[in-house]
Amino acid sequence: PLLLGSGSGGGASDGGEDVPALSPLYYVLYALSAFVFVIGLFMYIFPSVSILRRVTGTLLFSCGLFLLTNSDLIVTAARLAMQVSRFRASNKRFGESVQEQAIELQRLRKAEHALREVGTKFGGDVGQAVKEVARLEDVCRSDVARCTKNVCRLYCDVDQDQLISSGAELNGTFELMGSIFGGAVKDYPERVHGLKEALLSKASVRRDGGIQRRTFEEIMECALSEPDPKRIPQVARRVLDGAPKSTVAIGGG
Repeated sequence: PLLLGSGSGGGASDGGEDVPALSPLYYVLYALSAFVFVIGLFMYIFPSVSILRRVTGTLLFSCGLFLLTNSDLIVTAARLAMQVSRFRASNKRFGESVQEQAIELQRLRKAEHALREVGTKFGGDVGQAVKEVARLEDVCRSDVARCTKNVCRLYCDVDQDQLISSGAELNGTFELMGSIFGGAVKDYPERVHGLKEALLSKASVRRDGGIQRRTFEEIMECALSEPDPKRIPQVARRVLDGAPKSTVAIGGG
């Protein structure tokens, strides 16, 4: 039988290390091979008048002889298949680990770049950098909010009567605003929800069926520029209450 190591013969190799022991699979296969060979040999030497038994004996004898002479190769092939399967599983885990490490490395590089920017522009003062980020967010939100007037003037007043009627026209206006500003304004759905709540709570808006375009531009700008989304209904009501009579006018629609 073949040994599992590169050493040959004896209980130890030239370097003094123990030679790996035989795998139990070799003993099991040898026992099975001997059993099949003996049964086949018996049936081959003492044939029966039955054709089936003669054929069976001949096949068992041939299989037993084959197993006895090639048991090392059979066990080695089986063990090789198992090792290849384990290697593939290990390789898959390694690939997943490499991907995770790549993501983590990318995150650390971003952090390194951010810290370098903080050190260069703010002298290493992280608190000052956070304040500057908050200030820039406010500036960007204000710039985006001012764009709502142009959008409303160009695309929201479908019938060009200076009125945004409740129903399809108002819903289409909110959908248009969402497609434009939804990805640029933080908590946009919550802001729009507060704005709708303020509009629905106004008796004049419900009675007249809509809101004038200029008034809508103003409350939309306030809704997007307000730092606290929870205050949007209050701010929108204040704008509606402070608007002149002619600006909260609504045409039926």
